[in-house]
Amino acid sequence: MKKWILGVAIFTCLSFGLAAQQHRNFRQLNSAERAQKMTDRIAEELKLSEEQRKQVSLLALENANRQEELLKSRKAEFEAQKEYRKAQDQKLASILTAEQRQIWEQRKEDLRHRAGHPSRGDQPRGRRPRARRGH
Repeated sequence: MKKWILGVAIFTCLSFGLAAQQHRNFRQLNSAERAQKMTDRIAEELKLSEEQRKQVSLLALENANRQEELLKSRKAEFEAQKEYRKAQDQKLASILTAEQRQIWEQRKEDLRHRAGHPSRGDQPRGRRPRARRGH
């Protein structure tokens, strides 16, 4: 029974990830709605009994709640890091001369520009450049 539950848990996690990739609006659902959707999908695919469906539903809800908590904590950490970097930039700016600040700001802008564009030219990220004929 424990192996079966573990198997369902793994399958739930994998299905949860695949469903999130397939449906862009899946992330907009609250944890209870995501868990219900996942339970319905697993129940249909595996033809679960009513008892199994209840157990999978509880497991899916637990998983969805955990994922939501992790997402919230990551967002909070990101915001804290962003505020820290901003404070550090302000401290550095107070140390530098006007000319040095201008050079520093230009350097940061160059880095932002490079990070936003792939190094292989005008190709958008995630796409391969087209093969050139005759080369």
